[in-house]
Amino acid sequence: MPRGVTGSGSRSRLPIVATALMLVTTLTSCGLLGSEEDNEPAQSANSKLETADLKVSIMKTTDLAPFHLAMKEGYFEEEGLNIEFVDAPSGGESVTKLVSGEVDIAYASYTPFFLAESQKVAQAKGGIKIIADASSAGPGSTMVVATPDSSVKSIKDMAGKRVAVTATGTISDLLVMSTLKTNNVDYKSIKWRPTPFPATAQALKSRNVDAAFVTEPFIQDAMKNAGAQPIFDTAVGPTADMPTAGWGSSGDFVSENPNTIAAFQRAMQRGTDLALSDRSKVEPMLVEFSGVDEDTAKMATLLTFQSKLDATRLQRVPDLMLEFDVIQTPIDTTKMVVPSAPLS
Repeated sequence: MPRGVTGSGSRSRLPIVATALMLVTTLTSCGLLGSEEDNEPAQSANSKLETADLKVSIMKTTDLAPFHLAMKEGYFEEEGLNIEFVDAPSGGESVTKLVSGEVDIAYASYTPFFLAESQKVAQAKGGIKIIADASSAGPGSTMVVATPDSSVKSIKDMAGKRVAVTATGTISDLLVMSTLKTNNVDYKSIKWRPTPFPATAQALKSRNVDAAFVTEPFIQDAMKNAGAQPIFDTAVGPTADMPTAGWGSSGDFVSENPNTIAAFQRAMQRGTDLALSDRSKVEPMLVEFSGVDEDTAKMATLLTFQSKLDATRLQRVPDLMLEFDVIQTPIDTTKMVVPSAPLS
């Protein structure tokens, strides 16, 4: 691990969220990262960091490979940043750490960020700001699977079935419901069974569920340990390339530390570019930090790595949450997104 980067022992769990958040937000204006300072070389910007020390909440998920690459390659150090990361078992708890002030920046699937925003329970901190993208659902990366002895043989068999998801009101059941709706299957009849991803294979094997939503590495895990087979891809049609996870901070921290946020964005962009250009560098990160073995790392269909933010693209997530009643009022992502700092 490069000098200037520290960790906190064990690293935590996969992306998908809890809905019971007592969180965030009314918004203050972004008004940041658009100055001439942002176009200066990183070395010049480093001398102007408002703070060099960042505490970051992460999880044990495959789409954090760019973050770990950025740490390993010293990209944060080159920006003058000292990163301390702490564990969060879920996206919901990661956002809770952010709102409580335990961390400066949080990684999570997008759903808890927007749920926090809709609940407006962190007005004093200036709301939630999204500072960097992380991943989107590429083909084959978010699947519904079932065992050969299940009554679910195709998407048309899903009505009324017991389906494992990490939690309701999350990106997992949202992707499933949208895909079912597109295929004229009664998504309201689904009997959701909250199941942590590591327990999915056993739930399928024990016939406690008829089908399950999984992402990597748990697609491979369900196939190897429960004999499960893919039934349908949830990253198709209206949910193709759906944004799945990103990085957030509080409005107050962003407004008070624009150069620090820009430095974090640049390091993450470099880590993402490296991950996209060379999968051979990604696979060791999966083994070391995501709890997968080497065979799974080689076979896994990964989420699509992202870093630069696009408010129009990101708007799809709260719109989907509104469509399926996870939130009750519209959210405008242009008020939440912090413009990405350009690379030097």
